[in-house]
Amino acid sequence: MKVAHDVFSETNPAYCTYALVAFTTAYLSVNEGGPEVPLIYLALPLALSGDLAIAFRGTNKSTGLLEWLERNPRVQVGLAARGNATMEIVTEAIRFACFTRVVEFGDGGRLRLGPRKFKKSARNALSEEPAQAIKHAERLGYWFAMTGSTRGVFDMMGLTV
Repeated sequence: MKVAHDVFSETNPAYCTYALVAFTTAYLSVNEGGPEVPLIYLALPLALSGDLAIAFRGTNKSTGLLEWLERNPRVQVGLAARGNATMEIVTEAIRFACFTRVVEFGDGGRLRLGPRKFKKSARNALSEEPAQAIKHAERLGYWFAMTGSTRGVFDMMGLTV
């Protein structure tokens, strides 16, 4: 059986907002300050990339960013280009999340959950691959928060801001 991927549906703002909310929720469970926006531009391309899905196998929320990168150094190859290529998609996801009020900006431009919630039934209806991508975003939220700072995450990833 051949599986066709609908790129449009996997990059639409609503779907990406589910990943953004999963990332932010996980981040906030470790660091109540919330993630800074640059982390979103790093997390969503990693979480939503089908070619990196295998890199998340055998991980959980306690794995940590450094251990994950040591196990999967290929994650860093072309990372800056991947981020640049998906910048518009991530920006649209942030706008959609703020417009729908599921995410809002807090102190210092950090993200926090907004007063509205998405329906879990929509997330539960996702097929395996999109559902896994949202779990990957959640894992990155834990790992990025455990790192302690945005600069620390970017340093570990070999990027500069």
